[in-house]
Amino acid sequence: MFTKQEINLIKELTLNELKLKYRNSFLGFSWSFLKPLSMLMILYLVFKVFIKIDVNNYALVLLLGILIWNFFAESTSFGLSSINSKASIVKKINFKYEILIISNCLTSFLSFLLNFLVFIIILLFAKGMPSLLSIYIIIPIIEIFLISLGLSFILSILFIRYKDIIHIWDIFLQIGFWISPIAYPIDLIPLEYKKAYMLNPLANIITASRDVILNNRPPSLSLIFTSLITTLVILVFGYLIYRYNHKNIGEYL
Repeated sequence: MFTKQEINLIKELTLNELKLKYRNSFLGFSWSFLKPLSMLMILYLVFKVFIKIDVNNYALVLLLGILIWNFFAESTSFGLSSINSKASIVKKINFKYEILIISNCLTSFLSFLLNFLVFIIILLFAKGMPSLLSIYIIIPIIEIFLISLGLSFILSILFIRYKDIIHIWDIFLQIGFWISPIAYPIDLIPLEYKKAYMLNPLANIITASRDVILNNRPPSLSLIFTSLITTLVILVFGYLIYRYNHKNIGEYL
């Protein structure tokens, strides 16, 4: 558990990182949405215009998947270097280093929430007011944050000792983008491969998000249960690995 002072430190670090992220940038926060928007335009051109994928509201389907994926990719990449990037502070001050990991993930999460707000505004103009079932979106949003946090605990510890992890993780992210239902709906996965495919927690989260926001239907109970178990396993496992190795952090910085 964190003390009141530690919670305040997390808040200060999170807000400070958010300010630094867009400091000296002419467009500021707008860049946070322009990046997924540019990706949307490219993927829409490829899959809708050239390949002619037949999906209703494909632009919205694609944009929601991109926003969720970008948060995951950004938060884990920032979390990976969160301790190492603050090596000068870690060497001088004794405190709970997980604060740095949590604040980095929260910084990315705040950017995601702002982007998601823009998405909701676009959704209102495109489809009108979503149904009350949209409240279920809270579940996959919390899950993607906790999964990102759990992986960040693992990656941050590994990166301190093995710098090649940053390149290995980049490769995993590139593979993960295409094995997650971002540019395509889950319905395009052949039935015989679907069970194995859904072992990917991002597949569950993106599918559940589209169900409640775009299709006005509650998420599958099996999806919720599977992704919840996966989320807790990744979070607990990641934190245990961090706790087991955190006393040796100073030796490798």
